[in-house]
Parts: sequence; structure tokens; C-alpha cells
Amino acid sequence: MRLLGPALLALGCLTCAQVTAAAPPTRLDVRIGDQRILLEAGQTVEVHIDGKPIKLHVAELPTRQFADAGIRFEYPRHFPWEHEPARTWTLDGNNAVVIVTQGDKGEDTTADELLDGIEENLKQQRKGPRERVVLETRQGRVSGVATTITLASSRLRNEAYVLEGTSTLVILLLQDSLDDDGHASAEFIDMRKRLAATLEF
Repeated sequence: MRLLGPALLALGCLTCAQVTAAAPPTRLDVRIGDQRILLEAGQTVEVHIDGKPIKLHVAELPTRQFADAGIRFEYPRHFPWEHEPARTWTLDGNNAVVIVTQGDKGEDTTADELLDGIEENLKQQRKGPRERVVLETRQGRVSGVATTITLASSRLRNEAYVLEGTSTLVILLLQDSLDDDGHASAEFIDMRKRLAATLEF
């Protein structure tokens, strides 16, 4: 269940820009003899080895690659791709959601302010407890803030990160629908681990 699109727009720091609206192509693992080549679906490659034809094996990778807003990371292949004009991308799984929002360089938006906007948009009477969280990436530790919101019988966990060192302001929001015991979904755990391992900015 995704409820955060309007909340991100409520930050009031985003303007429209020309962006790539099509979903990233499927990534392919191509093996030719002992050689391995990573390609994108639809790409044409001509291969000759000693002028002889060889067998070609193509396997689809379990991930797609997000590469926009000045950042790059891998996410599960089954996550549908959505794009909104205000420079917001949503990768929406069954339980887990990744939302990337691009603003303008120099804006001073914090992760706490992002969560405040979400709670206000969802008409929460009071702020939920906050906890500090981190993404351990290849480029270093990224600090963020997390909170859990209860809506009717659903509990939604949100982790907000403002990425520094990018050419523009980039907000990364991770959401999960918790189970009845308040535990993270397996899909969220897998997605978060993969994102942290592959995030570049």
C-alpha cells in the first residue's frame, strides 16, 4: 500500500524538469563460450570468434538498475516503475516501496522534515517515535531517520535519507508494510540490502 506520493509533493521544494519517464530496460547476462557480457534488453551485439558460430545463452538478471536524479542502484525486477512530473520515481513492490525525489541543489531539506510532511499529509494527530538509521553503502555510511505510522490495521515503516554529494538534492524514501508482529517483510529486507550494496551517488 503506497500513500506517500502527495506527501513528497507537499515539501514544496520541487520543480518540473525533463526526465526519463520510461522504465529501465531489462538487464541480461549473456554467456558466449567462456565470456560473460552484461547487456540491456533490445541491444544488438554481433559476435565472431575465429569466424565460427557459437552457442548463445541469455539469462535475465533478478534486478533492474535505477539510474536517474544523479544516483544509481539495483532494485528487484518485479517492482513496477512509476514516474511523476515533479521529479519523483516510485518503485513499488508487494510490501516494499522505494521513492526517489529530486530537488534543487542548495535546498535545506532534512529527513525529519520529510517524515513530518508524511505524517501531516496522513493526518496523524501526533508524531510517531523517531529512530536513527543508516545505509552502509560502498561510498560510505548514509544517515537517515525512521518512523512507524499506524493506519487502521496497517503499520507502515518509513525510512528517509537525504543524499549529500549529489549534483542536486536527492531524497530517498524506503517504505515497508510491517507484519502483525511489527516485523519487516522479507521483500523489504532483501530490497534494502541490495540497494545499500549497489547505491552510487
